[in-house]
Formats: sequence, C-alpha cells, structure tokens
Amino acid sequence: MAGNCSWEAHPANRNKICPGVSEAPELYSRGFLTIEQITMLPPPAVMNYIFLLLCLCGLVGNGLVLWIFGFSIKRSPFSTYFLHLASADVGYLFSKAAFSILNTGGFLGAFADYIRAVCRILGLCMFLAGVSLLPAISSERCLSVIFPAWFWRRRPKRLSAVVCALLWTLSLLVTSIHNYFCVFLGRQASGVACRHMDIFLGILLFLVFCPLMVLPCLALILHVECRARRRQRSAKLNHVILAMVSVFLVSSIYLGIDWFLFWIFQIPAPFPEYVTDLCICINSSSKPVVYFLAGRDKSQRLWEPLRVVFQRALRDGAELGEAGGGTPNTVTMEMQCPSGNAS
Repeated sequence: MAGNCSWEAHPANRNKICPGVSEAPELYSRGFLTIEQITMLPPPAVMNYIFLLLCLCGLVGNGLVLWIFGFSIKRSPFSTYFLHLASADVGYLFSKAAFSILNTGGFLGAFADYIRAVCRILGLCMFLAGVSLLPAISSERCLSVIFPAWFWRRRPKRLSAVVCALLWTLSLLVTSIHNYFCVFLGRQASGVACRHMDIFLGILLFLVFCPLMVLPCLALILHVECRARRRQRSAKLNHVILAMVSVFLVSSIYLGIDWFLFWIFQIPAPFPEYVTDLCICINSSSKPVVYFLAGRDKSQRLWEPLRVVFQRALRDGAELGEAGGGTPNTVTMEMQCPSGNAS
C-alpha cells in the first residue's frame, strides 16, 4: 500500500499535502476516505495508548458477548444478529489494536507496512459488516412489533442466519473491490475508479444504511413508545436497539462530515484521522456496556451472572403479548437456560 501520503514517511514535514490519488492513494484506517488533498496530522503519542486500552477493553467485552450469545443461552433471531455484530466488532478492534501496537513500537520495514495494510483492509471489512447489521436488526425488530403474527408464525426460521451471511458477503465484496481500485492498482490507477468507490461507500453508509436503521427505529418509537394507551414498560430489546443506533449515529458524525464536505464542496476533511478512529472504536466497544445496562436489574443488590443480564437485555415480550394476543415471548429463554452455567 502506498504510504507517500502518510506523515510517518515524511517526519520532517508533518504538514505535507498529499499528492493526487493517481500518484499515491492512501486508504484510511478509519474507513474509506481516500482523499486527494488533505493534511495528515500525526496523532499525539498518547493516542496510541488510548486506542490500545480502548480496543483491549472492547475485545474483552465483545468476547464475553460472543461466548454468552454463542454457547450459554438459547439461540433466538436477535441473539443471532448480536452474535454476528460482536464478531464484526471483535475483528475491527483487533485490527485497530494491532495497528496501534505497530505505531506505539515504531515498527518500520516492509513487513510492518504489510501488517498495517492488512489491518486497514480488515478494519474496513469489519466496519462495513457491523454497520450493515444495524439496519437488519432495527428493521426486523420493527416488523416483530408491528406484525407479530407474521413474525412468530410465518417468518422463516433461518432468516437471521441467511441475512447475516448475505451482509458478510456484501462487506467482503465491497472491501475487495475498493482494495483493488484504491490500493492494489496503486500508481497505475487513474484515480477515477477509486474516487467513484469512495463516493459509492459514502452513499452506502450514509444514504442507504443510516436511513434503513433510523426509519424503523422511528416507526418503533411511534408504534410503541408514543402511544398513550400503552402503559406497560417498554421492552428492553427496544432500548438496546435504540441505544446502539444512537451511539453509531453520534460516533459517525465526524466521518460523515469528512465525507460530505470533501465530496460535495471539495473541502479537505476538517478532523484529524485519529478523532474519527476514536469515535468508531468507542462505537465498537460500547455494545457490551449497552447490553449490561439494559439487562441489569436495579433491584438486585448482588451481582448477577452475565448470562442472566444479557438474556434480560433480549427480552421483547411486553408489546408482543399485548399486540398479538399471546404470541410467544422471545426471551422466556431466560428461564430456559441450557446446561452450561457460564457467566
């Protein structure tokens, strides 16, 4: 991967302006912005340690989610989505942690550059997979509340697994095409195809995925939260999904502003790369905290097993029992624990 746009390659001139994409394309670790003319400011040395600490905490939390949702509770449609979402977050945090270790240790050479390139590509793929899963989760939750009879009686049993497989395939395909035009071709590329790929990724993220995750959440709020006749407490699963979408929208503001300003007004990105990296790391690391806060029982003075807390976060039967006339409760699973007592 070309590194001529990186400040590391020019330590004496850290305010260097990158040449054209056709000369030295630079694939950002924060996502997809392959910007032609942008000042690459070096992150403060402490930022590498902050990234590393944040990634390690996120890896531990998402690792617990993988273990509990994968082996310790009964599988449900939404636990399948959350399992794949945790896998995508683990992949992104691992790539960012490896990248931070290389920067902290000041590793140079061809092998270190190769590892950095792999980390950037892996990070982009996992980032796309994680973002694409959020619209699927919010849309299916909206359907389960508005059309409970269809959801519980006619919904294909393996729909969650099929949707996750298709979204992973889409992420791999888009990442491969972007890597081919923006990294593999390098100096031989005209830069036009890479620029079009950046525009396509921005449209996919901000004009396709974001509306697809926000509109079902708004419909869910209007259908459940804002109806005066519904006096039952809202399902915890609703809170989990709304919180995850909100955290993503807040954390992606800087990346969206970077993309919008550059491609619409040709203004260089106003935020340093490490700011958007930090926001995305927080987004990937925060989901286990969301599950824990949504699932904990404030009346319990003693610590509960994480398995019980996470199962409670998946509870979604409050509205369904009312709207569907006794339709099944997804997380009556809490009482149907498998023999494993992992916590």
